[in-house]
Amino acid sequence: MKMKNNVIITSFADLDREEIRVRKRIKKQEEEIKLKLKTLPEEIVTTGITKIVTNILNGELFRSAISIIKTVGSAISGNKEGSEKGGILNLIKTIVKDRLSS
Repeated sequence: MKMKNNVIITSFADLDREEIRVRKRIKKQEEEIKLKLKTLPEEIVTTGITKIVTNILNGELFRSAISIIKTVGSAISGNKEGSEKGGILNLIKTIVKDRLSS
């Protein structure tokens, strides 16, 4: 955006003209900013979807989800290496056995 910096004001009329010119320039800039702010959420969503699709295609998201599922499954069933009767299922079985035998 090109702006004039060398404005010579010698009368009130010059001052009024310059004030009007500056106000118009500011109003135009405000409108441009409002338009950019309206498109910003759309751009964020588009970028997010693009990132997710790219990760799915690369397999990174799938690998992460499978890793989490395996970890949760191991914690529930107690199939982790080196665990003796660990896991939530074994804990529940033990509690039920204890309650039924009482």
